Amino acid sequence: MYRQIFMPTQNNPVIPITIPKEWLGSKVEIIAFPLDLPYFTDNAVDLVKERRQKRENMLKHYKFKKNGYKFDREEANNYE
Repeated sequence: MYRQIFMPTQNNPVIPITIPKEWLGSKVEIIAFPLDLPYFTDNAVDLVKERRQKRENMLKHYKFKKNGYKFDREEANNYE
């Protein structure tokens, strides 16, 4: 894996990338994303926790209540 972090300028939107010689002739995937957006910064863990909590709060009304439930394999396999 090869990683290079840089900051493009308005004068030069072209990004020069130097890859290792042993990669020549191979397929190479290049992924670019900004590191200064909120979901890439240090508070990303907090954002994930917040989103998870919102999702759990939304879905808690639809949870299956297992009290008194017993799986019956005979009933499940009875297609008649």
